[in-house]
Amino acid sequence: MKIAIKRSWRQVTSAARGAVRLPARLRVGNAVKAFAEGALELAFPGVCVSCHRELGDSERPITGLPFCLECFDALELFAGPTCDHCGAPVPALGIGTSDTEIPRPKKVSGCYRCRGRKLWFDATIAAGAYEGELRELVLTMKQSEGDSVSLAIGRLIWHQRREHLEKLQADVVAPIPLHWRRRLVHRTNSAGLLAEVLASRLRVPLAERLLRRRRHTVPQSTLTPPQRWTNVRQAFIVGGRRQLKGAHVILVDDILTTGATCSEAARALRKAGAARVTVVVAARAFS
Repeated sequence: MKIAIKRSWRQVTSAARGAVRLPARLRVGNAVKAFAEGALELAFPGVCVSCHRELGDSERPITGLPFCLECFDALELFAGPTCDHCGAPVPALGIGTSDTEIPRPKKVSGCYRCRGRKLWFDATIAAGAYEGELRELVLTMKQSEGDSVSLAIGRLIWHQRREHLEKLQADVVAPIPLHWRRRLVHRTNSAGLLAEVLASRLRVPLAERLLRRRRHTVPQSTLTPPQRWTNVRQAFIVGGRRQLKGAHVILVDDILTTGATCSEAARALRKAGAARVTVVVAARAFS
């Protein structure tokens, strides 16, 4: 226990020192998040976030990831090729981007799940399938007591997709926002926590309030695929007078199923000037 506490305290102080070197607009948020992650390690040193069993260093499958070997192996993580457009685990053709100043949605090549759909985002990166152990963790993330799980899944996404994420050379990271009424019920936003972890690892600005829900919508999980598109139509706007001309935005959510929510959010980003939008999710579900 003493060793774990010392190691965690070193992580906190090291991360805080590193935050000083970040741009001024990022210092406070990332320093606080670095402290929060370190404090989490202090409170729960060596505990698997899935089964809650205490771990020794030799029992962790990957250094820095709070999973035991058994739970890590139970996660349905994608290991093979995935569709560049929707993130599904099947071979797919590359996706092109528009050269126009204000990109428009168009029918693009992709896998059989997304080919022909008018999606406003350009690409998707998903850690794994919304099944089994990963599904249970994502459901836990949606509750206030699941914040530690959200942080762990954010680190998992980074570990699994680090090379791909770094190659994006993104300009900003933004989460899918919750309407204030739903935020009041859940008392957390798992997408926001995932976005914080990824922004701090990539060392790019985190824009938590970049997007705003202009109206309350019914939970997508209760609707059929066609109803989901209608439900979120024009539900998002870019807050304030923010200009995104030429920016590459990483849009973060916990799950992607039909792509309706992320597509509508990406539509708002593109209309505000974003040149490219890449969706990053913890899990890819299939309707």
